[in-house]
Amino acid sequence: MFDLRDRSLTGLGRVARETVHAYRAAFPDDTVTVLESGGARYSLRAQWEWVAGLRHRHPDAVWVWFHWDVPWIAMPRRSVVYVNDLIHLDRSLQQAGWLKRAVAQRWIYRAMQGAGRVVTGSQATAALLPVPSVVIPHGVSAAFGGAWAPQDYLLTVGDDRAYKNLAMARMVATALGVTWRHATGVSEAALNALYAGARVVLVPSRAEGFGLPVLEAFARGVPVVASDIAPLREVSGGLATLMHPDDTIGWTAAVQRAWNDPGDPDARRAWAATFTWARSAASLRDEIARL
Repeated sequence: MFDLRDRSLTGLGRVARETVHAYRAAFPDDTVTVLESGGARYSLRAQWEWVAGLRHRHPDAVWVWFHWDVPWIAMPRRSVVYVNDLIHLDRSLQQAGWLKRAVAQRWIYRAMQGAGRVVTGSQATAALLPVPSVVIPHGVSAAFGGAWAPQDYLLTVGDDRAYKNLAMARMVATALGVTWRHATGVSEAALNALYAGARVVLVPSRAEGFGLPVLEAFARGVPVVASDIAPLREVSGGLATLMHPDDTIGWTAAVQRAWNDPGDPDARRAWAATFTWARSAASLRDEIARL
């Protein structure tokens, strides 16, 4: 039983949809049910639906939550919970006020303690969790690929949140006198087209759980300048230029170098090709089988 109530086009929504699609393709004989409607995430209605009957209608299921929005009551031990990051709990990132942080901490720890398996996407995130977890790296959709035809713009991708540090991209673009484009909430086709034309992709985040834009850019062969934080070091495999998130001079120089000398696009494509959703789905099935 997969919870796919997150309909977002970025982050968890994409991870959930891609994993389930790959799972169904790889294991057509498995009985798969997908929860796509009902109470919204983090809602009292969703909690009531669970208590009132949802859990009884699927008594033999292994439940997979791609987030920490798990039932407060009678959470099944045969369950897998993805904890993609702990960003909500970091006061320095200005992601949430004290009340939201308190609720998130209680809920996240409840999810980790109640799950049969805790899954995360990177070794960097796993090292932060207070419980044992299984690292299942995310994949890169087959839609992200093809020829790279660079135009004269920089690209960032993702939600416009404080910890994404998008001000750095704006400052770099201004200093270099080039165009900066930001993609959020766009279709996969539109995003792929933006990657195809980007001269350099910037990932200036102060925190991440994984860093999908790095691999999606690599799949096109696009050079990446990213923050020197553990998850991005891990996912970039030594092929991105990494800078301190606050080093404006360093970022500007690094982007200018990548703009003028992009390096080997084939090496970046080859690295991205090792991250597949089929592999992620197979690893998830192994964990489900152990439950």
